[in-house]
Amino acid sequence: MVDFTTPNLPGANALFNAVAAKVESIDIAAVANKSKDAADVVDKLKADLEDLKAKTGLVIPTLPTLPSLNLQSELTALTNLTPGSSQYAASLSSLASKFGSGLTAGGFSLDSIVSEASTTLASAAKALSAGISSVSLSSALSAAIPNFELPSGLNEAIEKAKASLLADLPSLKELAHSFSESITADETKGLYGDKLSREAMESNLSSLASNLESAVFKFNAKAKRLQTNSEQMDA
Repeated sequence: MVDFTTPNLPGANALFNAVAAKVESIDIAAVANKSKDAADVVDKLKADLEDLKAKTGLVIPTLPTLPSLNLQSELTALTNLTPGSSQYAASLSSLASKFGSGLTAGGFSLDSIVSEASTTLASAAKALSAGISSVSLSSALSAAIPNFELPSGLNEAIEKAKASLLADLPSLKELAHSFSESITADETKGLYGDKLSREAMESNLSSLASNLESAVFKFNAKAKRLQTNSEQMDA
């Protein structure tokens, strides 16, 4: 760390030095007053910490607390306006100024997205009212429209992963599989009944075991012959 006590130090930063000096003074004060009444020490440290916060704020500005603008949310609001009205035109112009460059850079067209959003929301609303779908308007829109956000303080929107959905119903327990007695066979699709598959597997395992036993017998017999021939040659 830079020694902030060194005068005229090249590359020194006055704001940083002020923060570093305040941190050091707080440490020294805390150690020096450790045996004093706690209430008095707390009051003194509280004032020092408030001063440190003010000095730190000069080096690190307070981050903006305004929420990011979301394209999908803005499009939902736009579709609630009457096309051709002054409010619609102003809202569309605002969308173009806030998201236009980001969409273009991502290979998207704002006009196409606005049209797609309008069609998607209308179809989803119609399906919901008819009871033929339970997909919410926001879910339908998020599946059709890219997820762009404009963070507070920035000039260009950023594409993010599409919002993931959380289940609102408890998960279903997976039932343990039970073998059936089916012996059906569909050679075209490669589907076979449980019993037929099990019998075929047992037959294959039995055949494999038999082949292994035969191979072991032949190997042992050959090894025995080689050993006998070796003993005869040594004799």
